[in-house]
Amino acid sequence: MVADPKPLVIVADDCPDVLALLMNRITAWGYRVAPARTKAELFARLSAECPAVVLLDLRFGDADGLEVLRQVNDMAPDLPVALLTGHGSVELAVAAMRLGAYDFVTKSADLAPLRGVLGRAVERQRLAVRGRKPDVASAGVRLLGESPAMRSAVDLIRGVAPTDATVLVLGESGTGKELVARTLHELSPRAAGPFIALNAAALPRDLAESLLFGHEKGAFTGADKAQLGACELADGGTLFLDEIGEMDPALQAKLLRFLQERTVQRVGNPKANPVDVRVVAATNRDLAERVRAGHFREDLYYRLNVVPLRVPPLRDRREDVPLLAAGFLAKAARKYGRPDLHFTPDAVAALAGYDWPGNVRQLENVIERLAILSAGPAIGPEAFADEFRTNLSLTTTPPPRQTPAAAWAAHQGQTHTPPNITTPPPRGADGLRLVDQIERQTIVDALAHAAGSVREASHVLGLSQATVYRKIKRYGLAAG
Repeated sequence: MVADPKPLVIVADDCPDVLALLMNRITAWGYRVAPARTKAELFARLSAECPAVVLLDLRFGDADGLEVLRQVNDMAPDLPVALLTGHGSVELAVAAMRLGAYDFVTKSADLAPLRGVLGRAVERQRLAVRGRKPDVASAGVRLLGESPAMRSAVDLIRGVAPTDATVLVLGESGTGKELVARTLHELSPRAAGPFIALNAAALPRDLAESLLFGHEKGAFTGADKAQLGACELADGGTLFLDEIGEMDPALQAKLLRFLQERTVQRVGNPKANPVDVRVVAATNRDLAERVRAGHFREDLYYRLNVVPLRVPPLRDRREDVPLLAAGFLAKAARKYGRPDLHFTPDAVAALAGYDWPGNVRQLENVIERLAILSAGPAIGPEAFADEFRTNLSLTTTPPPRQTPAAAWAAHQGQTHTPPNITTPPPRGADGLRLVDQIERQTIVDALAHAAGSVREASHVLGLSQATVYRKIKRYGLAAG
């Protein structure tokens, strides 16, 4: 399929009538248009698409348009953002320009000024693309987030990427460590060079040295020709060593020598060849503990741990889950031709309340499966309740076996078994069903994050204040 060459304009406005009017008119002017009705939807689109310009309402729902402008500029510094307002003023225009707005357009019946702004912004963007440098936003939705933990990680990525310092990426499985390594490479002066990834845990013991450093013809049985190793293949670029904590101890000594001397000695060749390689390593293990246990060399640990970069698990940045989920759903919806897919507010709340033991990888996989299997356009919390139960059962005691009566009822195709013979759904100590427990904890976390403010909590959850108040009353919670 040939991509549509027309420039993409994202219109961020929460008023349906204004949104419809602007989209119709901008489409007639020859642009592609994508709507963003909420802040989460706007950032999801920015992470998944490459617009030429964004039109941002200054009064964007509960969000402050100037604050959203600042966040968009942080994410995509070269992207022109034009602010829309119903009441123009010199003060607002000055404030917007200082924060990096491309232009400031007052809503009126005459849309000619808006058309002119779009034309100039698109032309500027077209010229800027030729010399644009990659940014963290190019890593896509996986590194998207507004949580303090993620912002800290992204700031460190931006700071260390232009250097040649060795980086040790730390984080649980599924947090996106390889993506961080690729982003470090893309933002570095080595971006035009190769990025070579090697999984230390998957190296066969008898071929590990050859795969890392290469070999000469006849160096061992089966070596019928000379072969470059990962270190030489990465010359001029970046070598990413994943799961470094699982590397064989014998190979650790040779890797240490390589890091110290930056020379490669192929198997079967006494000559050492110099290489210019930046090394990024990653692990989900506690390397300091591995050192204490005698499984990892202390001197190698210090060589790798020049700049430690920790990628936070998803449970430590729950406020990013709605944004990530929206981005993954938008990506999957395009992939499978289902543009009308969307989460209900209760589904977003449940997603944000789950611990996600598999982190971002698990979230993305679950959402892709939902995009394939969802019967209708609206995805509610019941769609992934089984996923939560399955993952909880991996770390808790198994559920009770199904009673013979319940099994017989299922065999007969009954949708409900008689109350006196049905095994009830799992409940916690407080008597709540699992889904209710998730929802209650989500409300608690949102209130804590918002310092007890129901208004702020409702914004985080993507729910109306009335709905949040109703759930607070239902679960007997306290709010400020």
